[in-house]
Amino acid sequence: MVSLPPVPSPAFPSVLSTALAWAGDWWELWALIAAGFLGVRLAPALVARTERPAALPDDVARAVERAGVPADRVGVLRRDGRVVAYAAGLTAVHGRVFVSTGLLRELDPAGVAAVVRHEHAHLARGHVPLRVGIPCAYAVAWAVDATLFGRAGLVAGAVLAVPLAYLSVRVARWSEYDADAVAARGTGEDYRDALARLAAGGHLGRTVPTGGRLRRLLASLSMHPPLGARLGRLDERPDDGTNARPSDGPSTRAARGDD
Repeated sequence: MVSLPPVPSPAFPSVLSTALAWAGDWWELWALIAAGFLGVRLAPALVARTERPAALPDDVARAVERAGVPADRVGVLRRDGRVVAYAAGLTAVHGRVFVSTGLLRELDPAGVAAVVRHEHAHLARGHVPLRVGIPCAYAVAWAVDATLFGRAGLVAGAVLAVPLAYLSVRVARWSEYDADAVAARGTGEDYRDALARLAAGGHLGRTVPTGGRLRRLLASLSMHPPLGARLGRLDERPDDGTNARPSDGPSTRAARGDD
């Protein structure tokens, strides 16, 4: 009788089991990443519960709607002495924009609407998951590197933390320029005027970083670009004379959560 060679068993189950075992060894990493994304996802609800934001005044709400942002996705925080505006959440569907009563006092309704459109662009354009995802992807790559190469992988991951920080700053600054462009497309000169007025009131820092070399270095690592660079880009934006609002992310219907 002729004996046949043994049939090799599939390698996929072995690879899968190895990958699952590796993932189990790094369960703390997955828990940390999940907690980070979950925290960002739940941020609007957390702010709503702790701060009890109010609805926009009627005139501001109408201006916000004209700017292409659902007014019911914007909450007002009772902070008279502070100018605050930020986006909370991962996407436009579930996220919200919060502004302070101090901002409402500083700007007219058109200016507030322009700032709101800038913040909403962070949600509509996917800036938030991108900025959260970069350090998470780095952490996973570091874990893989450490598993494959041991101590050398750990050292290499630590060294790569420096370019990662630089990349995070560059991406954050790009997202601010991108949100500026979206706000300017939707509100015209109202957005630039709002930035200029907030700067005149000392709410956006200096137009150009000043001070010694260390201070300028720290300013270069800020997630927000210098105001002068932002205004310069807005001035370079081509003006076609239309105040069009092209699609810059999920539609207003999706932003309301009606899909």
